[in-house]
Amino acid sequence: MELKVFLKNLPAFEEFKAQHLDVLANRLQVNEYNDGHEFITQGTQGEALYMLLQGSVRITRRDSQDDEEYEVRELSDGELFGIVSLVDNLPASATCRAKGRVKTAALTREAFQQLFHEASPIGHHLQYMTAVQMARDIQEENKRFRTALAKA
Repeated sequence: MELKVFLKNLPAFEEFKAQHLDVLANRLQVNEYNDGHEFITQGTQGEALYMLLQGSVRITRRDSQDDEEYEVRELSDGELFGIVSLVDNLPASATCRAKGRVKTAALTREAFQQLFHEASPIGHHLQYMTAVQMARDIQEENKRFRTALAKA
C-alpha cells in the first residue's frame, strides 16, 4: 500500500490536505525489522517517532524498585510510538521491541522540525499527539502506583 494512502486512512491524519500528507510521507523512512528488534530502550534518548505500518510492537517498562520488566501494551498497525522523544529530549520511559516481523515509517527529530516549516498543521498535530500520549502515560503510572499502594 502506498504510504500516503495509509496515512490518509489513519484517524489521526484523515482530515489533512493531500499536500500536507505529501510533505509528511516524503519525510518518513520506511524500513522492515526482525522479531526482537529494539527501536527504543528505556533510559536512552529516542531518535525518532515510529509509525507501525505492519506487525506488532511490545511496549515494556522496567520497574526501578525490583528491576522487573512488565508489559505496558502491545501496538498494532497504524499506531505511533517514540513520539515523546521528539520533543522532550529526556530518556525514554519505556522499551519498544518488534514482536515478529515489523514494518515501520520513521520520522527523525530533524525531519520533525522541518515539518513546522513545510506543513505546520502536521507538526502542530504531532505536538498535540505528544501531549495526549504523555497524559496517557501519566494515567497509566498513576494506576500502577495506586495498585502498588493498595497492596502495601
